[in-house]
Amino acid sequence: MQDGNELEYCNLSVWFDRETLHAMLQLLVNAGATVTWKEDKEQFLLLVCTQDGTSEWRLQRVNGVYKWQQPDCSVSDTRIALVLYRFIQRAKGHVIVKMFHGSGLLVKHIRYGEAVRIVEIKGAEKKVIYEKACSVTMDQVIAALKRRDAEERIPVLRLELDYELATLYDALHAKDKAQIRRSTERLKQLRREMLLLEA
Repeated sequence: MQDGNELEYCNLSVWFDRETLHAMLQLLVNAGATVTWKEDKEQFLLLVCTQDGTSEWRLQRVNGVYKWQQPDCSVSDTRIALVLYRFIQRAKGHVIVKMFHGSGLLVKHIRYGEAVRIVEIKGAEKKVIYEKACSVTMDQVIAALKRRDAEERIPVLRLELDYELATLYDALHAKDKAQIRRSTERLKQLRREMLLLEA
C-alpha cells in the first residue's frame, strides 16, 4: 500500500470472527485512535476517533460471526488506513481502495484479501498496472447464482477451510504424501466454492 493524502474504501465486504475483530481493535488503539463500541445481539457499532475526525463503522452479527458491509468509508489518517487495509487482507475481504495523491489516483480492487486489479488514473489517462487472471467458468457462476444459501454457507465454508488447512499442516509435518494430496485437492474445491459464493 502506498501513502496518499486521503484513502477511500468503496464496496467494503468482509466476514470475520471475534478474535480477528479484537486484533483489529488493538491495532487501531496502537495506531493512536480512540476506539469505543456498543454491541448487541444483531450488530456491533464501532466509533474510531482520530485527530482528523470520527468514523462510525456498523458491523452485523450473523450466525456467530461478524459481517461488515459499507458502501464507502473515507480515511484521512494514514495509520488508520493502513490498519484497515491490513485487516481486510487478514480477513480475506473485498474492497475497492482509492488512494488520492498529488499527481492522480490509484485504484486497487481487492478480492479475498489480495489485489486483483490496480489502475492508475492521471487526468483523462487511465493505465492498468496489474490484473489477475480469472479462473472461474460461466457454468460455475450460474450454479452459484442459483444457490440461495450463500450467506449461511460462507461462515461454514471458512471453518472447513481452516480445518483443511490444519489437516494439511499436520500432514506436511508428518510427511504424509497421500494426505497432503487429498488436502490440497479439497482446498482447491473449497476455494473454488468460496469464489463462486462471494462473487
